[in-house]
Amino acid sequence: MKLTRFMFPHSHLAFISLAISSPCALAAVVSFGAVAETSLFERNPDANLGGTSLVSGTGRIGDPARGLFRFDVSSLPAGAVITNVVVQLYCIRRPDPDQLPGPAPSDFNLHRLFVNWGEGTGSIASGTRANPGEATWNSRMHGSTPWAAPGALIGTEYATNPSATTPVDQIGLYSWGSSTELIDDVQTWRADPTSNFGFILVSDKENTEGTGRRFSTKEAPDVGTPPQLIITFNMIPEPSVSGLLVLAVGGVSLRRTRRLTC
Repeated sequence: MKLTRFMFPHSHLAFISLAISSPCALAAVVSFGAVAETSLFERNPDANLGGTSLVSGTGRIGDPARGLFRFDVSSLPAGAVITNVVVQLYCIRRPDPDQLPGPAPSDFNLHRLFVNWGEGTGSIASGTRANPGEATWNSRMHGSTPWAAPGALIGTEYATNPSATTPVDQIGLYSWGSSTELIDDVQTWRADPTSNFGFILVSDKENTEGTGRRFSTKEAPDVGTPPQLIITFNMIPEPSVSGLLVLAVGGVSLRRTRRLTC
């Protein structure tokens, strides 16, 4: 609480006390579902998978895939102070352990994307030929805009350093974050929604067969949990007058002398 005192002329017996409530932070948690998703396949470079599952990592025959997804955070309050950011994905499938080479664990890196891309609509496990404007391994917008390098160019089209990393092996729910980088990503997108192109999910062992994993999507919500962006933030209200007491004799002029904080 802040207490401000005023001094009156000595000929008047008067005192005024203005108490302002302390700016107590109000914590809140909000979860956003993905608004766009797709998967890119090196083996099928003009196709994508936009429904049924999100794929990243390398399959049993050495064919890497990468997953792209984006969240809309424009509804975050302007005064929100972001304190924690977590991305959650649910792994719904891994390579069959009874087939060689079997599943291999790897770290999956979440990198912020710097360029726009089109959501895919493919439904076949290894990808369906893309429609114009959809993302593929060759193009971020099929038929018009290629990637700087197939699969997206690190350092140019997505961040060199990941915003978060987590190991993925078994089927289940996985979390990325919270990290300073993830918080910075969301703060940047809130300040400039036109810069929000989401994330690309890349296995750190794309040269290793069996690291491929399938994750649940918004198109198949009954299978696992669709991608979620979970944000914790504080709302700091404007200071408000909580008490005011005035006792004065006649008309007086006020001169503030000092402010005390308690």
